[in-house]
Amino acid sequence: MISKSFLKSSIIYTIGGAMPMVTGILLLPFYANFFSGTQYVSLSFYISISLLFQIFFTYSTDTYFGVKYTQLADEPVEQKRFVGTLSILLFLIGVCLLIVSFLLGPFIFPAIFNENEQVYFWPFGIASIVTGFLNSYFKTGTNALIYFKSPLQFISFNFINLVATLAISLGGLYLFPGSLNGPIYGRLFSGVIIFFLALYIFRSNSTWVFDRKYLKDIQKFCSPYLLFALFFWILGNIDRYFLKSLISGNDLASYDLLLKCFLGIEFLQNALSAVIFPKLFEIWAKNKKNETTPESNRYFNVFTAVNIFNLIVFCILIPIVIRLFITKSEYFQSFAFIGIISAGYATRSILNYYFATILFSKKTVLLLKIFGACAVIQIVATYFFSKHFGLIGAIYAGIITKVAQVLFSYIFTRSIFTYNLNYLKIYGVPLLFVITNVICYFFFPVYNIAIYLGQLLAFGLLFFLIFKNEIKIVFIQFFRKKKETNAAS
Repeated sequence: MISKSFLKSSIIYTIGGAMPMVTGILLLPFYANFFSGTQYVSLSFYISISLLFQIFFTYSTDTYFGVKYTQLADEPVEQKRFVGTLSILLFLIGVCLLIVSFLLGPFIFPAIFNENEQVYFWPFGIASIVTGFLNSYFKTGTNALIYFKSPLQFISFNFINLVATLAISLGGLYLFPGSLNGPIYGRLFSGVIIFFLALYIFRSNSTWVFDRKYLKDIQKFCSPYLLFALFFWILGNIDRYFLKSLISGNDLASYDLLLKCFLGIEFLQNALSAVIFPKLFEIWAKNKKNETTPESNRYFNVFTAVNIFNLIVFCILIPIVIRLFITKSEYFQSFAFIGIISAGYATRSILNYYFATILFSKKTVLLLKIFGACAVIQIVATYFFSKHFGLIGAIYAGIITKVAQVLFSYIFTRSIFTYNLNYLKIYGVPLLFVITNVICYFFFPVYNIAIYLGQLLAFGLLFFLIFKNEIKIVFIQFFRKKKETNAAS
């Protein structure tokens, strides 16, 4: 039985983990209003560079930590030695990569960015890389707090990060108007604060030693996950790097702002997955077969309905919110693409159908194959489509890549799971949403809220006709489970 304290801790961890995303979204209106399109794009590239280097600095140890720490549950002395070893290793990786960055950065940055793009290694480039190191140390440290069972410390430290980043960034914006000093150094100086918080976490929960016996296992586990994280970064960022020399700074700034708004959709998708996946694993474990069941399929059907409903609501609300908080009209031109961008996010319900089976079967190497292949497709398709069709070409390349993810997921998982599914419900509804928005873009290239109000009505009626029984059953089971949990606690 799930305890009340477990549910409370899970909510705290979810809220705390979302705070970095919330910080970024809260700062978006200020960036858009304070900076020109070119400056906004430059800042966006500095942030993406920081996130890229954070992947290298972290070396996927944030994922590995929980696996190894749990394995050492019966050996508290070894747990402390492992924590100490990992914290020292992270610091050494950071120092080595920073030295390499200092040596190679002045040559690499000019090769990627031209003078018009205003992205330089010194001072903002190296500041962004250092920020990536500081954030990576904090990310691993706060992730460790989950396994130290310290939810209040977890949310407190993340809240400190949120407040520090907002305060320093906004202060810098007003003290140095028209300069990137505020956001760049706001992230850097808040990074220094959270680095010392992470250092406190590691020092207070470890024996400060460097035990080489853990290194081989760390390398074996983390290297593949490092590639996995890099593939994710490519899928989420590479389009901007191709587009920067093909479209105007204002167009790219508008597009980037819209994509960052969709981080809210990704958060909702991840939160819904976190709720559904444990129930799926429970169903399949009881079934004692690697095969889907009508009961497990219901959860995917509910995910599909909720996801598409959220996407349509986002298409209605995002333009309203942007106009409410941003005064520059050049950021409104990307509204025309909002429907076709949302179409790519509709495939998430199909992907989750396969990702859940991969995780349940413990065949995570398949994720590397799927996302590795799709990263290559993303690069090639974005290069050619954006070169010939500009921004809309990059958007179509993104949709093609997401469809490829579904195809590769199906191909690679057929041998590990038996799928008993209703293709209309699992595939048909999301693909209908994709096709609908592609057609709407061709016939209505200018944003019109009436289109999405019509979609809300049409898909609402569709869900009522084909999903009403599943949705009712799932919610009855959910609230019954909640009532049983409350009674037991």
